[in-house]
Amino acid sequence: MLKADNKLRKRKEFAYLYNNGTAKHTASLTLVYLPTRNRKLKIGFSISKKVGKAHTRNLIKRRLRVIVGEIVPRLPDNYNMVLICKVGAEALSYADLRAQANQVFAKTGLLK
Repeated sequence: MLKADNKLRKRKEFAYLYNNGTAKHTASLTLVYLPTRNRKLKIGFSISKKVGKAHTRNLIKRRLRVIVGEIVPRLPDNYNMVLICKVGAEALSYADLRAQANQVFAKTGLLK
């Protein structure tokens, strides 16, 4: 699970990341990241209504929080990130979603 101080919540921060960040992609996930002067690592999640109904989106978001919580200790502290879920992710199993998340974080080259 992610700690409260590691969560990206403000709309302004999401918008800044979308406009200025670097994006890496897999089939079902996109990671947008940007270095910051802030010392805390912050990660947000974005899941479109195109993915499914609320219970489906919430399930995916819960799974991603657990998966990313395991990856956070291996990431540097001075970054803001948004993990965007694409259409088709609702059909993935937990293991497949975990593999794609690990793959997209590995593409950034930030993992320790």
